[in-house]
Amino acid sequence: MKVLTGISILALALATSCNQTPEQTREKAAQATEKVKAEGKAAGIELKKDVNEAAKHTKAAVEGVKQGWQAPDKPVNVNSASKIRLETLPGVDGDTADRIIAGRPYRTRDSLRSRHVLPADQYAAIRDKVVTQ
Repeated sequence: MKVLTGISILALALATSCNQTPEQTREKAAQATEKVKAEGKAAGIELKKDVNEAAKHTKAAVEGVKQGWQAPDKPVNVNSASKIRLETLPGVDGDTADRIIAGRPYRTRDSLRSRHVLPADQYAAIRDKVVTQ
């Protein structure tokens, strides 16, 4: 959009050059070109920032898809699993997942019970579905 504005300014400068000397026309065209060049450079910098941000979000989405496709019977690593992955465990809701994440790292899976992150009955329901490595 800025480039189009600059081109418009350049065209306007050339169109109004009928009442100017060739030197004045050249000077106005040079000024308009300089402005378009600066705006184009700024637009390029902004575009690069946007592309980098989009790449970060794309990578995060790919990781999420990867986690979502993991087999449900595959053990969940309580030291690295996302909140969403932890919530796939029986009886684990958002608050429980948050407690598990807050208590990291765990040396053994029994640490979930011994450190009172999960009550004994809830731990018993997931004991065979979690790992700490």
